[in-house]
Amino acid sequence: MIELLKLCGFTDSEIEAQLPRVAAVFSRFGVTAEDIERGKQRLNKYYDLEMPGVRQAVRLCIKDLTNMVLAREEGKQKVIYGFMAPGFEILGSALLSKSSAVHVASLFPSLHFVIGCVFDKIVPILEAAERKWLKSGKIAHCGNVKTLVGLFALDLIPRPDLLVTSGFLCDTAPKAIDLIQELYGIPTYYYDSCHDREFREYPDDIRVTGLAAKSLRRFALKVQEVVGFEITDDMLQEAIDARGGLSTAMKNIHNLMDSGDPLPLSANHDLLCHTMSTLPRGKSDTGEPLAILNTIYEAMQDRVRKGIGAVEKGAPRVLALNPHHMNDPRMEHLLGELGIALVSSETGFFAPHGERDPAGEKPADPYEKLAQSLRTSLAQGLSARAAIIIEACRRLNVDGVLDKYHVGCRMGAADAMLLKDAITQQLGIPVLLMEWEGFDPRAYNEEQCRRRLELFKDVLISSRQPE
Repeated sequence: MIELLKLCGFTDSEIEAQLPRVAAVFSRFGVTAEDIERGKQRLNKYYDLEMPGVRQAVRLCIKDLTNMVLAREEGKQKVIYGFMAPGFEILGSALLSKSSAVHVASLFPSLHFVIGCVFDKIVPILEAAERKWLKSGKIAHCGNVKTLVGLFALDLIPRPDLLVTSGFLCDTAPKAIDLIQELYGIPTYYYDSCHDREFREYPDDIRVTGLAAKSLRRFALKVQEVVGFEITDDMLQEAIDARGGLSTAMKNIHNLMDSGDPLPLSANHDLLCHTMSTLPRGKSDTGEPLAILNTIYEAMQDRVRKGIGAVEKGAPRVLALNPHHMNDPRMEHLLGELGIALVSSETGFFAPHGERDPAGEKPADPYEKLAQSLRTSLAQGLSARAAIIIEACRRLNVDGVLDKYHVGCRMGAADAMLLKDAITQQLGIPVLLMEWEGFDPRAYNEEQCRRRLELFKDVLISSRQPE
């Protein structure tokens, strides 16, 4: 255990203070001595631990998971979880800044990374959900929703005073927390907006973000009842301002990823940075993740100057639709191993035209700022999503698109073939359709993926336009 913590960037004094806490959490998730050894091997295989900042990013995820699991035992009076709830990390940061008696956690960035990516121990949690009401197999429920149900079924995390989700990205999540409230007596809440968009509203979507802002305000009133103090607009704005540096740091990292040749950072590291940047943090605690992200960015700049990359210079460049796999680093690692540069995934493309930040004048209402995630491609209707992705392909100068559609998501899977047709017709670049489950490592078939990606690489190279 001590060797693992040292590998993850813990100092000697931190290990002395944190070892009993971390050991208690790992034990709760069934992490054995053999799992510890495997975790060290996976960290060394899938992550560049010699790159400045990477170990510290892993360390921060372990600390966040530990704080969440032990929140009740360590005296937190109120516990609130956000699950697939864009904007929650900002409101949660405001709560953490206001009161040390409140613990706020986003489910499940750090848990997916530590328990999934590092230890490969997410399957028992998924199986616990499948023993309840969620299905496995070809017609399956989303692995992310299964993770939520499995954690409560196994009593692995404290039951919260409020469990929050939204209908921004997923129509199953609100239904799932309704059932959790019925079965486990956990108070729940979800905020929502309107999905009946028309393409003529793109890229402004003022109606949609306005409705979401009103719903978020109602949600804040509910939270006030739980925590016992007022949530003011100034509190939210301070949280937005405090987290602004994290957004800038991630934008800097993505800009280097977008333009670097060779690609300076692998996709697994991009996901680690994204995970760390989305954790709710009190105003006084944002300095730590910001320093880590800036350290990684400086290391990336050094790699660019030296021509060092995750793949060789001139490797075929691809954009992956949908985010990276949240708890299994094998697919993204395989792409790099095969010499394919995964320059970006569909996590932060905003309307209009694929920019990573909303263009134009930003809204004054802090709740409208919280609702800006509805302008990302993942939250758009099909026509707008296609327009954003196509413009991103042009900007990133990719040779092809990896359209890995999440079979457990009705909204995501339904668009797959139509997006492929739109990209092919407008850009003429290859698109590989792959059935995919972004939260369940059991769906990954190494031999099949390798064979299909090797063929895809050949197509990418042969279809390149002459200079």
